[in-house]
Amino acid sequence: MFYPLELPRSRRPLYRDYDGKTGLILTQQDTTNISPLRKLWLLLLPYLKGYAAESSVHGIRYLADPKMRKFERIIWLLILVTTSIGAIVVYVDLNQLYQTVRIHTTIKNTMLPIFRVPFPSIGLCPRNRLNWRLLENGAAEHFLGANVSAAQKDLFVKFFTAAGDPHLSRMNEMSTFFRNETLVADLHVLNGLDLREVFEYLQIRCQDLFHACRWRGNPVNCCEVFEHQFTESGLCFAFNTEISPASRKKASEDRYYPLRTPHYGEGSGLDIFLRLNRSLIRPGKRGINVMIKQPQQWSDVVRHVPHEAHTRISMVPRFTVTDERTRSVSPQVRRCIFPDEVDSPQYKNLPGFQYWVGNCRSKCHQEHVIELCKCSPTIFFPITDKDNFTACKASDFKCLYDNRLIFSIERHPEENEFVKNPFKESMICDCFTSCTQLIFERVFTTTSLDNNETDTEAGTMRLDIFYQSGWFIQYQTTMRFTFVELLGWLNI
Repeated sequence: MFYPLELPRSRRPLYRDYDGKTGLILTQQDTTNISPLRKLWLLLLPYLKGYAAESSVHGIRYLADPKMRKFERIIWLLILVTTSIGAIVVYVDLNQLYQTVRIHTTIKNTMLPIFRVPFPSIGLCPRNRLNWRLLENGAAEHFLGANVSAAQKDLFVKFFTAAGDPHLSRMNEMSTFFRNETLVADLHVLNGLDLREVFEYLQIRCQDLFHACRWRGNPVNCCEVFEHQFTESGLCFAFNTEISPASRKKASEDRYYPLRTPHYGEGSGLDIFLRLNRSLIRPGKRGINVMIKQPQQWSDVVRHVPHEAHTRISMVPRFTVTDERTRSVSPQVRRCIFPDEVDSPQYKNLPGFQYWVGNCRSKCHQEHVIELCKCSPTIFFPITDKDNFTACKASDFKCLYDNRLIFSIERHPEENEFVKNPFKESMICDCFTSCTQLIFERVFTTTSLDNNETDTEAGTMRLDIFYQSGWFIQYQTTMRFTFVELLGWLNI
């Protein structure tokens, strides 16, 4: 019987054919007409087929498998192309997310006890804070000498009367004085005075302002818990502060200072009864400016509270901490500054102070004053032995007054993109928050005051400053993912 399969068969070439021709004998080819690119392809083709046959990448070996048919190889090629495009799209999206949204802020603790943060420093800046009786009788002789002339005494009294309620952003209140050209021309007579020393001498005494104080419901000596402190609102009475050398020393020796409280509600914090001695003040300026700030903060904005009223100030802390891993990104990305990043171009702080955004703003205000007036007013800003600028004299207040509009407005560099600004000149301050930031949201409530509460004449006022709740929310700023986590997302 005849079996066709038993007949001798021609042997197939190793790589199917030679230039499209089948045959058993490999003849010498003419390579003179082959392009260099094709020569390279013919050289690499065996290696590529060998790699594809042994590759661990899923799908590639099917492209070189001689057992696979053409349409099967085409299907696998489409699968490889599609998955590669998908992987590239995912990588580009993750890389863009990694580059643009590298950090985020989330809630760390919704029930953090209020005693975990210090009670804020309370600044009281009476609008009528000078002892007018002392100003008009004896102050000029004390600083200018016993033989002071009547004109010099009149100049002294009128200047400090105009500056009796000082504030860098309210220099327009001295307009009555600076409109008098005669007084302005003679102002150099007071240049030899230390303005800080004069204001400390003329400031009303503690016992002339405070009637009674309670801390956490217990009576305390007002003059022991309050101290004088210069701010951008001039000389004020400050509670729970850590600015003066004495208070800083106390903070280093007493583990419970600055003070804290575990209680909340009315009467649980600082409760103050104030009564101005009417014989020492002039009518026309009533009320007190209240400042709430960090114990290590130089100054902050003030809020006016009226006399003959009971003002309640309830506070809610807002505390944000930043993870150390965020140091891998720049301060511009995380929008905060660590206290030890003193070499950063965005770091701006008062010398010797802990970095807070409020201290950065005060430093920014001081720099604008120095740039325009070539001096720093010591009644508004701190002074140190390392300062490379001079202290403002009495005659320099004319420059402060002439630039009062600039000093009364602070703007953020990005403000023009959202707010139409009618003023061409102002202070531009780009201050980052501290990476450990604590601020106090406050609500002011004022009601009438019953005079029987203190058994004094009208003019008494009461301030009750307390926490609104016994717990607050703590936030945390962390890296959304680092480069290592990016690799994990990509399964590398």
